[in-house]
Amino acid sequence: MSFAMNRILGLSAAFGLYDWWARRNLEQVHDTLIGLADLRGNAEILDVGCGTGILSSRLAETSEGPTVRGLDISPRMICVARRRANRRGLPVEYQVGTVTRLPYPDGQFDVVFSCLLFHLLASSEKEPGLREIHRVLRPAGRHASAEFEMCPVRFLGRKLSEYPGDLIDAVGFRIQTRLMGPFITRRRPVVYRVLVKP
Repeated sequence: MSFAMNRILGLSAAFGLYDWWARRNLEQVHDTLIGLADLRGNAEILDVGCGTGILSSRLAETSEGPTVRGLDISPRMICVARRRANRRGLPVEYQVGTVTRLPYPDGQFDVVFSCLLFHLLASSEKEPGLREIHRVLRPAGRHASAEFEMCPVRFLGRKLSEYPGDLIDAVGFRIQTRLMGPFITRRRPVVYRVLVKP
């Protein structure tokens, strides 16, 4: 993610603009993600690109497992997320970091969530990010994602941009569920996927 985009998102979080947008656009997206993930038992959960902690707070309220973890590249967003969890007394641990270098050991999590993360990454970051999610999942662990999807731009027959759907086989996931969701922008639908680590 570019420095400029990180700064814009951080400022929008600090002034409450991100939460205002998320309340208007992401509630149904989060409901769908949580339903598709089929959480059960004491699942270890990570929310990558957690933003201001809206999804991870909901996960902490609904899951039976231990502490939910949330990670985001924006320190400002993490500050807002921590305040949200502290106000509600929720067992969520937040950390600043990037999906391309997750600060967790191999096989730590049962479920990793990402919501509208991959469109913010540079093309060179998408495959490493998905590989890191694969790495931190246990065998049979699941990656529940909601991402913008569109036909990649081509120039002289070459893709100029990779999308999560292009990278699943290369990383080693198998698709358990794929569902087209509603448009939350004018031109880009949301695609929900539950990917399983064999």
